[in-house]
Amino acid sequence: MQKVTTRLPQGAIKPLMVLMWIIALPVPTVADTWKGSIRTKAQVDNRYNKNGDYTGESWSQLFYDNPDAHFKARVSLVGRVSTDIYRQKLQAYQAYLEKDFSSLPLVLRAGRFEKSDNLGLYLLDGGQATYNLSKPLTVEAYAGRPLRVDHVQSVHGQFVAGAEAMLKLTPEWTLGKHWAHINSFDVRGGFQVMQRDLSVQGNDVLGSSGVDINGDVIEQLQAGTTTTTTASTYRINAAARFAGHFLGQDKPMETFIKGSYAVDKNHLENAFVDSWWDVVKNVRLRSYYEAYRPKQQFVTFRDRFYTAYALGQQEVWRGSAEHRLTDKIRYSLGAQYANRDQGYNGYGFNGGISYAWRPGINFSGSVDYLELSSNENAKSLYMSGTQALNAKTRYSVNFALREEDKLLYGRNFAKGIETEWQYMLENDLVLAFRASYIDNTRLYNEYLGAFQLTYYFDRFQPSKP
Repeated sequence: MQKVTTRLPQGAIKPLMVLMWIIALPVPTVADTWKGSIRTKAQVDNRYNKNGDYTGESWSQLFYDNPDAHFKARVSLVGRVSTDIYRQKLQAYQAYLEKDFSSLPLVLRAGRFEKSDNLGLYLLDGGQATYNLSKPLTVEAYAGRPLRVDHVQSVHGQFVAGAEAMLKLTPEWTLGKHWAHINSFDVRGGFQVMQRDLSVQGNDVLGSSGVDINGDVIEQLQAGTTTTTTASTYRINAAARFAGHFLGQDKPMETFIKGSYAVDKNHLENAFVDSWWDVVKNVRLRSYYEAYRPKQQFVTFRDRFYTAYALGQQEVWRGSAEHRLTDKIRYSLGAQYANRDQGYNGYGFNGGISYAWRPGINFSGSVDYLELSSNENAKSLYMSGTQALNAKTRYSVNFALREEDKLLYGRNFAKGIETEWQYMLENDLVLAFRASYIDNTRLYNEYLGAFQLTYYFDRFQPSKP
């Protein structure tokens, strides 16, 4: 087994030490709460290496809350050693302080924390200020260095900053002759600037530089002369959500709209509309539409729609109807379509059913069919069952059949099985086991086995009346 060494990235040690020191400071007799967990896992799999890899991982989380002082803190650390060098790491995933100045009212957060906006989900090394101008209106400003999140190919760059305003209303708007009624309306808008590096390498020597969302090595030019420049993108972001009733008080609905406009490029980068409507009792219709332009020159999770990738403008639509037949049985039927300026268009159909047989025992199944204009297609069948044996033991078993025909490797038939067990050793100690095996006719077979032990701890002090 190859020797593995890890170290904490530069810039993460000092903030982490300061944060831990502040949390450890003696606090006067006030009601405070701290809780957390330590999760350790040992895993063997051949997902990225057909000969198999061994990985050990530990996640530690600590949450601190002092309501009297209006102060919060969080520390989340991850350490991983593996025979796969691209998985090994030691990192402060999150480490931040948050102070609520309720008299202003202003909330400040500083450190490394998760952030989700039009750029996606990412970590931010920096600060954020949230100011409540009035009850329905809030203004937020943030700045720092964005970092990507594990298993999510998200934003990365040198610097990101922005400001936005959020307005939350509870109106009683009636449209037309009572055919529509809006009782909840949220809107937000803001401006954002992001700066990132653009490096040009000087020869044609290929080398690995990390892995993408699929775990595949990303090959880039290395060695030789490197020219580094920076590029800035300016965006106007907007989002709105409204909920109410449509064609009757017994027909609730909700719609969410979001979009980003790149000012320097003079085009709409992405926009999507997500809606649902309970058209009749026990029947819900869903519709999802998205138009976007990929920012990366390699496949991301979102761009793997129908396992085809294309640069340029793309549109995706998904629709479904869900029916609750009884209190125990639900089923759904759906369709989806992808349209691209470059690359292959695709369409698909799917259906699913779930059955709550007894308390603690549930079954579900789904089928789907996907096809590209290149005649590539895939047909899948998934079945799942879960049972809570008692208050301490729970398990699940999943089966999958998939037949696919791709230009890359031809026709492949896959059969898979997966099981997961969870057992509570003590109130604060949970043991979990997971195993899976996939048999392929054209690809090498895949396996995974993992043991996980999670310890939960907390120190709770009730607030003073």
